[in-house]
Amino acid sequence: MRVQLFIFLLIFSLASNGAGNEMLKLWNVTGESTLQIKGTTNVNSFECVSDYDRGMDLIMERWDPYNEKWEIYGSVFIDVDQFDCQNRVMNNDFRNTLKYDTYPEIKIEFINIREVETNRPSSKAEGWVEITIVGETRRYHLKGELELIEDQKSILRGEQKFLFSDFGIDPPTKGLGLIRVRDKISVSFELILEQIAYSEN
Repeated sequence: MRVQLFIFLLIFSLASNGAGNEMLKLWNVTGESTLQIKGTTNVNSFECVSDYDRGMDLIMERWDPYNEKWEIYGSVFIDVDQFDCQNRVMNNDFRNTLKYDTYPEIKIEFINIREVETNRPSSKAEGWVEITIVGETRRYHLKGELELIEDQKSILRGEQKFLFSDFGIDPPTKGLGLIRVRDKISVSFELILEQIAYSEN
């Protein structure tokens, strides 16, 4: 289990003992979650899908009674070798491009994702997210959605576009350079969350 679990539980415990009328929920990112990377070449498009199966990353949700908004914090780690691009050669190219042997994970860290519009059972949200690929971290402004699908279970969705070159990555080429992957790609995620702790002050 990651150090992240200990840190979250410590923060959760300290926050639960503080003053105020806020609510805190601790969510586990379940193995039903998925993440997709989409891009294009000068010939066609491609999509690489990862079935998240770690089941040990955590997201904390805080309800602010003064602004009557919730905020989300936490990190998710995706194993590069879990991505399936529906083609063995493309799978190898994808892993080599992301330097899997040295950097086996992609990290998505939610710095502060805040509710901006409520339409129950789903709410639109936006805020800052940091993406770490091949050891390089970049910050982006993310728009997403949190949907309550049943008691103690939610879905956090979002999509972010960025460039390979943001992370110092050269897009791969094939066929003596005749097939070229374009620099712009997008990452979309659907995180299935299960509540594992709750506190109200």
